[in-house]
Amino acid sequence: MARVLVTGAASGIGAETCERLRAEGWEVIAADRTEAAGVMTLDVAEEQDWQRVVADAWPLDGLVNGAGVRSRVPLIEMSVEEFDRLHAIHTRGSFLGIREVARRWIDEQRSGAVINIASVVATHAVPGQVHYVSSKTAVAGLTRGAAAELAPHGIRINAIAPGVIRTPMTADRLGDPEQRAWLERRVPAQRVGEPGDIAAAVQWLLSEGAGYVNGVVLPVDGGWTAT
Repeated sequence: MARVLVTGAASGIGAETCERLRAEGWEVIAADRTEAAGVMTLDVAEEQDWQRVVADAWPLDGLVNGAGVRSRVPLIEMSVEEFDRLHAIHTRGSFLGIREVARRWIDEQRSGAVINIASVVATHAVPGQVHYVSSKTAVAGLTRGAAAELAPHGIRINAIAPGVIRTPMTADRLGDPEQRAWLERRVPAQRVGEPGDIAAAVQWLLSEGAGYVNGVVLPVDGGWTAT
């Protein structure tokens, strides 16, 4: 049975991804900074946490870097600490995860696949979230760079760029009828996405059917980036 580590697994896209992969026959190791039953504790910004969790979870065939946070602060009011916090979780966290599993896969001459969670804001920026936009743009670049470097070792690195997805991070906006109506009009599919939409894409990118897909940042956004 193939084994996969999923970060950000306590809620939202991460939790749904765990359920989907288990249903598809994967052995799933769930990890999150938030303590929960059946979830390993992991602060993705900490190198030693990654070393501990990957060692405990090994062997692995896949990694889903799903941990993420979001806040809204005007650029001129944003602190260095808040800017660095989002980059530590999204950019450094994804880098550390890729590096930790890739080292082991290469040492053992094994193939593997990593899925990073980027965002449509990597190509379609929004105001008030320059730290989120820049960190998710970095995740997209990290995906392409790592894919090019690790492909000769049989390691695939891809990313998914979700659009507006119904999760705890978007609950404030979707709970406002006016904002929700605007978002639904903005998306060509005329609906917001569900965590299952992203989980299905993760499952496919990890599968043998996507074996020749590498270095892709796949929008799953109801057509948001097509307009």
